[in-house]
Amino acid sequence: MSFRLLALPLLSLPIVSTLVHAAPTELDTMVVTATRTPTDINRLGSSITVISADEIERRQFQTLTDALQDVPGLHIVQTGVKGTQTSVFMRGTNSDHVLVLVDGIEMNDPSSPNGAFDFGHFLLEDIESIEIVRGLQSVLYGADAIGGVIQIRTLSGNGELKARGKLEVGANATHHETLALSGSTGDINYSATAGFLKTDGESIATEKRLALGSTIEDDGYDNKVFSAKLGWHPSAQFEATLTARYIETETDIDGGFDFSGNTKEDPDATNDSDQLYLGAEFKGNYADSRWLPTLLLTRTDIDRKNHNDRQNPFDTLERTNFEGDKDRISLQNDLYLLDNHLITVGLEYEDENMDSSGFTDFGGFIITQQTNADRQTNSGYVQDQIAITDQLFATLGVRYDNPDDYNSEVTYQATTSYQLNESTRLTGAYGTGFKAPSLFQLYGHTPNNFGSEFRGNSNLKAETSEGWEIAVHQSLWNERIQGNLTYYQSDIEDLITTVFLPTFDSTTINHDEVDIHGVESYLTVAATSNLDINMNYTFTRTEDENDDELLRRPKHKASIDAVLQVTDKMILSTSLLHTGSRYDIDGSGTRVKRGGYSVINLAANYQLSKTTRIFGRIDNVGNKDYEPAYGFQALGLAGYMGFELTNR
Repeated sequence: MSFRLLALPLLSLPIVSTLVHAAPTELDTMVVTATRTPTDINRLGSSITVISADEIERRQFQTLTDALQDVPGLHIVQTGVKGTQTSVFMRGTNSDHVLVLVDGIEMNDPSSPNGAFDFGHFLLEDIESIEIVRGLQSVLYGADAIGGVIQIRTLSGNGELKARGKLEVGANATHHETLALSGSTGDINYSATAGFLKTDGESIATEKRLALGSTIEDDGYDNKVFSAKLGWHPSAQFEATLTARYIETETDIDGGFDFSGNTKEDPDATNDSDQLYLGAEFKGNYADSRWLPTLLLTRTDIDRKNHNDRQNPFDTLERTNFEGDKDRISLQNDLYLLDNHLITVGLEYEDENMDSSGFTDFGGFIITQQTNADRQTNSGYVQDQIAITDQLFATLGVRYDNPDDYNSEVTYQATTSYQLNESTRLTGAYGTGFKAPSLFQLYGHTPNNFGSEFRGNSNLKAETSEGWEIAVHQSLWNERIQGNLTYYQSDIEDLITTVFLPTFDSTTINHDEVDIHGVESYLTVAATSNLDINMNYTFTRTEDENDDELLRRPKHKASIDAVLQVTDKMILSTSLLHTGSRYDIDGSGTRVKRGGYSVINLAANYQLSKTTRIFGRIDNVGNKDYEPAYGFQALGLAGYMGFELTNR
């Protein structure tokens, strides 16, 4: 695939715009995450992608991982089949530099080694939209948003009672069921959803790199999700919303690598998780709509267990447990005190905790988990959204974070959007950000029976970043062509890494630095009245202090998605995702270069009647054999079909 050919249509947009006259762009897409207030996307200087519920249904995405695969600027790495550890690298930053929210509730895991979110377990049963904001977002979201923010918004009930049931079956004995109820009555709206996904899966290990004595066996996955939302809107001055989400998973995993660097099959190793997310939001509207306060109380509680029995005296025996929780109080005040200004003032308090226990016995070498840590953080921020003219908009913000276990941080950001003419919009952004050391990096303690240990470093500093971006947004051919070209650059300092000491102990230090720059582009074409084509291409260049590229960050990534409205009732979709070469490490820890791969997926939807939809899809049509991460096999060719019933 020629990346020059993919990029050429986007790079030529500014030239073509002088030759083609287009009607004014419709200003009808409202987003919340970039400013924490509902804002027209065309007034924002940040880079934003919105995935709608319609697209999720059309392309039949099951998980958050599926939905994010071809978003510009993002690269997904899943260490095996469904349910295995999944990371997102946004604009070349680390996986723990992305903050994930569901209805304002932080989902990042305080008990994981780097505090990152595992994208492998989120089912899309009740989703209204997914907003992805790329680039530095620490001013509004604090310590985990150097790379960006992903916010998942769930559906609220409206109108008469609606019941929805869905059944899907397919390859590897997969079955996926959904049952949802929603509606409203008087001042109350409600929704409740239950989802179940179970599959026998395929082996995580690859036959070509299978450890001696191992036999290929399938690695299954089981996911149950229950969610509910209750809203009360008794007057124009007050509304309250309660949300809850519970996720329970069981994932079959394999035993890592042997001493030769090959993957070991393990028939009874599992990773189980229980995740609970709770939120209570109270909104007011006072002083003739000049003061709009929002009080948000959230709770995140994640419990992970690893279990592995020993097959022979040299195999791994594991019984470990990791518990993390986070309580957060946020008071946001939106103030309309000056003409053409929306000033937002926020105060936040966060209390996070982690506890780890148990042991892992590697054939006589025993590592024990002994971490118990907590942190409290007070924060405040101010943001001003300014309509300078009818064509020029700016957003300015500053934030102060004061944690109790490392130095305080001040971050700031400025963005602008300028409607140059009817068809061309220019945007830019500049800002700073930081990533707090995780509780494990600060206080982790894992001794072993040979007298050495890992011990965290309580003197760590936060990782800090500075970056900017500039973009041109172009519409042509009476808005039937929409395109974007963005250049971005960021520098990250004091990256936290683990080092091994002469005593055979290990700890964490601030050491690494990295420079990142890249290009994001997309092009959407309404080719005919019933054919839409969406293309995007991302170039990412990462460089550490040794001039090496960061692991698992491809320089080139591209996708094409075509949608054909065959009849009023039938829609066909096809997508091609290409991932370029990138560096990884093999089972022995050696740096290796991995080749690129391309995957084609197909989907079909048919609206049989007002209340019945049937659908089917084929993933990995060419049965491509590839490894998103070294030694971990992705799913091969797989087909699925199902139906959905509603009462209206």
